[in-house]
Amino acid sequence: MQFRYILIALLGLGALIGAYFLGRAQNLKEAVEAGPDMAVHEPQGKLDVVSAGSTPITATLPARDLPLKRIFNDLRARADAGDVAAATRLYRDLRTCAGLDSLDWFLARAADETLDDKVDGTNAQALENYRVQLEAVESRKQVIQKTRQLCDGIDRSMLESQLTSLQKAAQLGEEHARACYLSNGPAYDSRGLMRHPEWLQDYRTNVKSMIDAGLEAGDWKIVDIVRRAYEPGSDGMLAGVLGQNPVEYYRYLKLYRLGAEEGRTSALDRQLAAAAARIKPEQRADADLWAQAKFRQTFDNDQVSTSVTPKGWDPCSFPYDPL
Repeated sequence: MQFRYILIALLGLGALIGAYFLGRAQNLKEAVEAGPDMAVHEPQGKLDVVSAGSTPITATLPARDLPLKRIFNDLRARADAGDVAAATRLYRDLRTCAGLDSLDWFLARAADETLDDKVDGTNAQALENYRVQLEAVESRKQVIQKTRQLCDGIDRSMLESQLTSLQKAAQLGEEHARACYLSNGPAYDSRGLMRHPEWLQDYRTNVKSMIDAGLEAGDWKIVDIVRRAYEPGSDGMLAGVLGQNPVEYYRYLKLYRLGAEEGRTSALDRQLAAAAARIKPEQRADADLWAQAKFRQTFDNDQVSTSVTPKGWDPCSFPYDPL
């Protein structure tokens, strides 16, 4: 296996494990070189949750080394009572456990291919690359062992609550859950959706209130998600709920443009011109006024839209939460 492939594969491994989410800002080199240091952490009893437009919430939570099965009912009860930290912990841990089988298989495959790789013993750089690969695989073994401990005893009914747990955190205002739920909806757990078609109606019911909450919180991620859902030709789940509406598309695109970084304004201006051509002048004027008013009210700050929503960003890529 080529070294570049190992790096990409191990980064993909990090994405699969919910409790080992790597931030988008980390590059491939950091993901591998940080291996052993990032793999071993002392259990943590607190979780800091920061939502756009709010102050950090710190709640005392069960220690990170406790199996989720033992604390599942407690976390769910606290989430149902409005504890955003408990709701966040629950949906992230369930995401971790739901991906455990894929993670286990991937790690075994990556380890086998690394060990089978032929290395030029006379090339110092090749030997160093191989050493880094082996250390990375070993560090991930430590992570998966902790993940097995976390997920020990989790049954299917618990795993099938991962969407509702995500939804609860989103309803409580946790910005990462809100962005993920709005973007993916029930498709976040496609297997579960096959057994729970009622999730579709729940999603339809919750979409508008979550969009409104995101706007009031000054959440650029929500603006980007909604303007893409209204974009002509969009076929995602949110697009299916919102339907085609060229006026709304122009409205959200205009708001997004008002907070854009300089490097992306030209492309957005071209999109705005094309969108404007599809609506009436009075509709455009009204949409411009709405976007400008909303920008001044809740978005006019140092944070620009495109800095938190870079091209290709994944709404369901959550912040790193070590085991």
